[in-house]
Amino acid sequence: MTPVSHAVPLRADCIADSAGGLTFDVSATGAADTAHLVLRHREGPEEVTLPLAPATKGRLRAALPSSVSLLEGHWDAYASVTEEESDHRVASGAMEVHPHASRVPYETRGGNLSVECRLGAAPMMGAGSRATGHNESALASGPVPPIS
Repeated sequence: MTPVSHAVPLRADCIADSAGGLTFDVSATGAADTAHLVLRHREGPEEVTLPLAPATKGRLRAALPSSVSLLEGHWDAYASVTEEESDHRVASGAMEVHPHASRVPYETRGGNLSVECRLGAAPMMGAGSRATGHNESALASGPVPPIS
């Protein structure tokens, strides 16, 4: 097994599907059988540990099915790919997020990967989208004539 250097942090790409499932693809070589990704709730002691399995050359994959419940809030991603190391913060990679995802991966200000879990929240609005109200037709019909 080749040791993993953390001079370059582990980086994970993430896919969030409409059902609430998440798939994490971590760039790492020389991983041990004990490689894992951990999601830690930022406001409490809860954490979820997911095994990292070989996916393609130099990539490990972890999957969080929608059937695994997460508390609402922010979850920070950590990983360990060798038996000798402790968990390290995972840098954010590419993200693919379904518009109706209730678990939304994002990049923190520090460049790390975190997930926001939204219970019972409205779907995300895409770029250029806006919420519409029941009176929007009045706004969309043009300017209101002056009152005389």
